[in-house]
Amino acid sequence: MRTAALPPVVAAVVALAVSGIRRLAPILLESSVSLPSTEALSTYLLSARFTAFLLVYGLLFGVAFLAGLRDADASAASTALATGASATAAFLLGSAAVLWYLGPERGPVATAVFALGASLGVGIQFAVVAYAGVALGESRGDGPISTRP
Repeated sequence: MRTAALPPVVAAVVALAVSGIRRLAPILLESSVSLPSTEALSTYLLSARFTAFLLVYGLLFGVAFLAGLRDADASAASTALATGASATAAFLLGSAAVLWYLGPERGPVATAVFALGASLGVGIQFAVVAYAGVALGESRGDGPISTRP
């Protein structure tokens, strides 16, 4: 059993995108661009959240599913661990960049704990999605599943 290479790479890219998407409202409020109306701003924020949903549960799950379907030697557990680790690291980097841009008003310790906690949560979420995708791909790759009463 080995780790599929593509899901951790995709997870890192998606985690970087999600780290910015989750903090889009403070980024817009702190930047020097003129803000649109509240209705338009709400639409932008909801569209960004939906995009993050599609990236995680569409792209990442799809890549993990294809990895499990095409690679019989891919281990769901090791792929999930690698995916979770890469997502945690990428989200932490993205969060640090966003918080540095925003100039955190909290202390550095509180900011570090907040960013680390959010990163661990995203890493666990991505690991579960990758595990489910690879495991489903492995089960579909073996042919029809027989059910026993």
